[in-house]
Amino acid sequence: MPEPSDGPGSIAERLSRAYQARDLSLLAPLLADDVTWGDVGHPRGCRNRDQVLATYGALMGEGVDGRITELVEGEAGLLCGLAVDWPDPAARQGDRTLFHVYLVRDGLIAEIRRYDDRESAAEAAGVR
Repeated sequence: MPEPSDGPGSIAERLSRAYQARDLSLLAPLLADDVTWGDVGHPRGCRNRDQVLATYGALMGEGVDGRITELVEGEAGLLCGLAVDWPDPAARQGDRTLFHVYLVRDGLIAEIRRYDDRESAAEAAGVR
């Protein structure tokens, strides 16, 4: 999998640092300008870097905390297990474990997909 040209470390290492630091300035250079996240036909779907960063920022501003539980490089991208703590567990049915797949194109994250199970996420990321 290609590596972005700026900054030290693999894209997985850099993504991990961004999550640990809760720092959007570390996440931004990992994202393609036209990165998508979610259903782009839905009004809340993200269609570019600014929208993805705004969504992450809004979630962090609400007190949502996501911790990486695993991060595996696959042929198509990164499989990222997340433990998410919501500030109002009743509204989100408690803490959740979910998976993001970061599909990579030209060394940048081009698409973020959410999965509720590891098997589907691993298949999408090309993890064997």
